[in-house]
Order: sequence, then structure tokens, then C-alpha cells
Amino acid sequence: MTADPGTPTATYRLQLQPAFPFAAAERAVPYLASLGVSHLHLSPVLEAVPGSSHGYDVVDHSTVRAELGGEEELRALARTARAHGLGLIVDIVPNHMAAPAPERLNAPLWEVLRDGPKSPYARWFDIDWQAQGGKVLLPVLGGPLGEEWERLRVEDGVLRYDDHAFPLRPGTEGLPLAALLDAQWYRLGWWRLARTELNYRRFFTISELIAVRVEDPEVFGATHATLLELMRDGVVDGLRIDHPDGLADPGGYLRRLDRAVRTATGEASDGEGGGGRWTVVEKILARDERLPETWPVAGTTGYDALHHIDGLFVDPDGLAKLTARYRAFAAPPADLGGDWPATVRRAAREVVTHELAA
Repeated sequence: MTADPGTPTATYRLQLQPAFPFAAAERAVPYLASLGVSHLHLSPVLEAVPGSSHGYDVVDHSTVRAELGGEEELRALARTARAHGLGLIVDIVPNHMAAPAPERLNAPLWEVLRDGPKSPYARWFDIDWQAQGGKVLLPVLGGPLGEEWERLRVEDGVLRYDDHAFPLRPGTEGLPLAALLDAQWYRLGWWRLARTELNYRRFFTISELIAVRVEDPEVFGATHATLLELMRDGVVDGLRIDHPDGLADPGGYLRRLDRAVRTATGEASDGEGGGGRWTVVEKILARDERLPETWPVAGTTGYDALHHIDGLFVDPDGLAKLTARYRAFAAPPADLGGDWPATVRRAAREVVTHELAA
């Protein structure tokens, strides 16, 4: 397949899921081409939690999602799109993976939970092993441990809690339940504990999505190899980077990605995205913030542009009335929300000290 990525003039986003796999997207190509779009924008295509309707809960970066038809059908979609003059833009999720994933699906995390900080995969995740007595808190229980005791069981060499499965530290399978739980590298806890005791970095406040340390070159290589192969073969023409703000070093990540794409595709960088391959970031810019010029991307996904476009459909004459209603509702003292700046500061402090404290 010969790559002809180009720069998109109009994209059409397709939300892939088991009910709308690659084959369904392929059938829609003639119609979408007739609309005049230049590229299809696909939601994440790598292996995700079974049944996921969005695909951002990745469990395996090395495999194209089987429920969508696997790599063969993704390549078929790319061929059909190319035949109709369309390219493919793919959404990628470098920031996080599903946690805890269904049994063994997230192999790196499974091994870390089984083998602890000495696992070769421990470097994949930001885990504070000094907290929680050297254990990873997994806030999955519906109530305090004592109330959930009867729902815990050991079957087929794994610990089970309802639909959850957890690995067992070698040599602990035959222990009584209390001793077995105490011997693991993780601690099962009530879901409410996540707000105050969680000791791994996550996606915003979602404990089911554990952050991935793509700033580590080895982790980057393992999590991007399949993607780079698809770009090398001309299956994927461009990238949409999900949530770069969650990364430890967004700029460093994007530069590493740029180099990797150029190496994989054999293309020289044109300064407008990854090695000539169009790349945009889901960067949420504040009012006075600008996208760093050192980032090798074509721009943002468009939230900033949408702000201005939405303004065309909002009557500015209504601002005074809305402001008056807001102030009447929020109470007069500025410190309690009587004006907008105070509310912003208070809300930001609440998020930093509570929601993001973990």
C-alpha cells in the first residue's frame, strides 16, 4: 500500500465499537467520500476492555482490537478508503491503560500485581511503593473489606471478586484467605478510598485508568511498535493524540513520537506534524495560553477554534442577565462564589487538593 497522507481538509469521526466494527466503517466509505471529506478519523483501534463502547481503555498496545475485526479488517478499511481518495487518522491513547483489566488482558499490570516492584513492568506505571505498606491499592470493592469478605474466592489460581480477577503472588495460593490477602503486592479496598489513599497515577479521577510512563524510552517503544508498523505500511496517515496534558513531559513525548514516525516511514520532517504525517493534540488551551511552538504537531484538535465558532451562535446581549442571575444564585460574598474569579480559584483548589490528590 502506497502512503499518500497529505493534510486533511475535512475529517469525519467514526466511533468504533463492537456494534460498529471496521467492516461497518468500510461499508460507509463510499457515502463518506461523497460528502467531500478527505480523511476518516477513527477512535482508538488497539485492544481494549471487552465490550468497551469507546476504546480509550486500552489493555494491549501490541494488538489491533479483535472485537473490531482485528488488523486484517483494519487494513481492508484502509485499502477501501484509499481507493476512494480517503486517508485514516487514528486516535491514540499514550497516557493510560485499563486497570484493573479483566483477567490477564493487561499483561504488564497483571505481572506488576503478581510480582511487585521487582517486575520488569513496574517501570510502566507511576506507583508509590512507599505508600500503603508497599502495596498497590485497588479500590474495587463495593464496601469495606469486612462487608465484602464472602464475595472473595480463589479459583483456578487467581483471586476473584465478582467479575474481577487478580493474580496471586507465587507460593500463596494455598494460604487461608486472610493470610493470602496480606501476602499480595496489592490491597483490595472500598472504592471510596481512591479519593484519599490511591497510590498510583490515574487519568483525572478515574481509578479504572492507570497512567502509563511513556516518558521511559522502553515503555514508549513497547506501547508504540504496532502503531508505527501501521504507519510504515501506509494504513494510518495521521494521529490524534489523546490527553497530552496527563503526560509527564508532553513536549518530550511528541518529539520522540516525531522521530519514531520519521524512522518508521522513512520520511523527512516537514515541521508540520510527525515526520510529514499529520498529527494533532487534544490540548485544552486556557484563554491566554498558546500551543508550544516546539511541539512538532500541526495544531490542536480544535477546542480553541470551537470556542470562537460557538460564539457566533451566542447572543452577547444576554451576558448581563446571565451574570446577574448567577450572582443572585451564588450568594453575595465574593469568597463564597459571588464573582466568577473567586469561584474559579475555589474550584481549582478543590480539584487539586481532593480529586487529583492521588
